[in-house]
Amino acid sequence: MKSKVVRALIAAVTCTIMVTLSACGGATSSSSSTSSNSKKIVNIGIMNAPSGFNALDSSDSSQNYMTEILFRPLLDLSPDLKFIPSLADSITTTDNKTFVVKLNKKAKWTDGKPVTADDVMFTINLITNPKVAATIASKFNILAGLDENGKNTSGSDSFEGAKKVDDYTVNLVTKQPVDTTVFNDLVSQYLKTVPKHVLQSTPLDQMFKAAFFQNPTVTDGPFKLVTYKKDQYVQMAANKDYFRGTPKLTQLNFKIMQSTEITVQLQSGEIDMNEPNIGIVPIDDIEKIKAMKNVTFNPDKKSNTLQTLEINTTVVKDPKVRKAISYAINREQIVKNLLKGSGETAVGPYTPSSKFFNKNADFGGYDPAKAKQLLKEANWDSSKVLKFNVPTGNTVREQAANIIAQNLQEVGIKVQIQKYDFVTSLSLAKKHQFDLYIVGLNIDVVNPDISSYISSGQLLDLSAYNNKQVDDLLEKGKVTVGAEDRAKIYDQVQEIYANDMPAPGVYCPIDQGIYNKRVIYGKPSSFGMYSELEKWDVK
Repeated sequence: MKSKVVRALIAAVTCTIMVTLSACGGATSSSSSTSSNSKKIVNIGIMNAPSGFNALDSSDSSQNYMTEILFRPLLDLSPDLKFIPSLADSITTTDNKTFVVKLNKKAKWTDGKPVTADDVMFTINLITNPKVAATIASKFNILAGLDENGKNTSGSDSFEGAKKVDDYTVNLVTKQPVDTTVFNDLVSQYLKTVPKHVLQSTPLDQMFKAAFFQNPTVTDGPFKLVTYKKDQYVQMAANKDYFRGTPKLTQLNFKIMQSTEITVQLQSGEIDMNEPNIGIVPIDDIEKIKAMKNVTFNPDKKSNTLQTLEINTTVVKDPKVRKAISYAINREQIVKNLLKGSGETAVGPYTPSSKFFNKNADFGGYDPAKAKQLLKEANWDSSKVLKFNVPTGNTVREQAANIIAQNLQEVGIKVQIQKYDFVTSLSLAKKHQFDLYIVGLNIDVVNPDISSYISSGQLLDLSAYNNKQVDDLLEKGKVTVGAEDRAKIYDQVQEIYANDMPAPGVYCPIDQGIYNKRVIYGKPSSFGMYSELEKWDVK
């Protein structure tokens, strides 16, 4: 009874705070909120709070999805894995080197100013400027005039890989011919244009600290930010002037909660769907969800996340010890007992079901005897304690961490689990302030490039892995045209990876999407969920 009273008080306070924005639909049943004043509201359940709304930062999945809605990329990846127009009407090339970007001339910012080539050029120059800590910069290193980190070190404000042609045309030029898929995956999808007229006066070395990226007031997406209450909700309202059509929904809310609460609120109707990548429902709840009459259970055949065990290679320097850690992990137990079979084991950087997986690479599996042998050969100090950074919020991952810790103890490696909220855990990981760190990495199903995860010096190289041969192969893979030739390169990467084992894969869950039957257009998807958000509708 006491908990019900507390929840009621919280709901009342939330509604009071948000009353002028009609956001109480996030705290009451969706169906009743929709009928009120003819508003159409969709509430989505997520576990991870965004660290902000920085379109130049790709290190936070929750932030990625929010900025995808607020700042339109050049192209979107659709749920059926095709690149479709977004801010750009088209991107064409005749030589796989010069890519001609034609912007939608109707696009405008929410303050009424047009989105032009100047904004695109401004954004590219921010991403590639050495003074701006843009984590997506490495994806742009295929462009001419940029170094291996995707930075323009010439000292000039411009570089040869990006040229304005007219107000709505930009030419992007690569160092070497690249597959169209590679260009779209690395550049078109991650170039989320920000407003030049708002940010141009911000000092470059202060750009990531700009208040704008915590509360962007000028955007160009189908929805605009209204309120962000950290660890509680993100509220967005329809952008009626959206250049691809006025959204049918009036409001879109992301409610932040524990995974167990997602199931509860799906049943009550307080949320309309989960976000399958960052709103994972507990596996134990699946049968209960299937029995719910108000929702549709829609598991995705594709997964967007590979849970990995990042090993700080500056602490655990010997590859034999890192391989021992991998051999010690009972992945089958995790998939069987925690995922209830709804997933697959993974050891390397690709899952066995991936078309990029090298079946001949010697990744090994669960072999505690082999782990003990390798530790003996490496003269491992059994008194040493490895600090294990575990982010909270994902129940299965937390339980998997417990199993991993027990597995390591059994082969003679002492582990101390340290739990943090996701934002804090990632912040520590990016500074390499951990020994072990379990985290989900986004899987790219259209492009095998994993340079941002394991290339030396990249901000997302959480394990601090350094192997020049791997770096060179990954760079070669980016600029090789032809699927078969690229496959051979990534096969070599996996063979080296299997020997060095900087970040063993653990498991890959099958994404579980659930949505309320009142939603008549739009549903959870591992990929391209928000590509046509303006068409979403409810009864």
